[in-house]
Amino acid sequence: MITERKQKNISKWFRISRFIVVFGLTFTTVCKTKQPVTNSEPLPSQIVTDFKMYESASGKRMYYLYAEKAFVFEEPQKINVIKPYVIFYKENGAVNSTLKSISGWVNSKTSDLFAKDSVIVQTSDSTILRTDSLVWDNDDQIITTDAWVKIDSKQGLIEGQGLTSDAGLKKIEIKSSVTGKSHYEF
Repeated sequence: MITERKQKNISKWFRISRFIVVFGLTFTTVCKTKQPVTNSEPLPSQIVTDFKMYESASGKRMYYLYAEKAFVFEEPQKINVIKPYVIFYKENGAVNSTLKSISGWVNSKTSDLFAKDSVIVQTSDSTILRTDSLVWDNDDQIITTDAWVKIDSKQGLIEGQGLTSDAGLKKIEIKSSVTGKSHYEF
């Protein structure tokens, strides 16, 4: 015979067991229906080590790009590059200048280049441009940036905000805040 006390204990354990079962079923159902976290950025279609790319027009070399690693994306038409090194060529095929930076990307449709983080452009006559970021416009064959620039050459040292130039740093326009010293007499 079950005593009243035992009946209350059984009832109490039954309620606790029922709570645990209902909680467990609810918890596992919620966990199963939870959607996985998705990244909104597309994945690259290719990952390439020792990436090399040549750009030419009408049979003339425009530039050569080497990168330690490249991530090729179909959409957007973009190639992210790690530690890019670019050689720009003159019309006669001689080296005009080189560019190196920590990272950047290439528009695979227009062949425009974007370099960022510790960007250095060095010409064949040892003129050096240092900046945070720059863009190579492949159609217009010009370098542009809105970042702070520092140009060190045999003629002197010039700094300023923003720049437009050819790849050989022969035709330079600094946009604002120009300071520096030069050996030229004005």
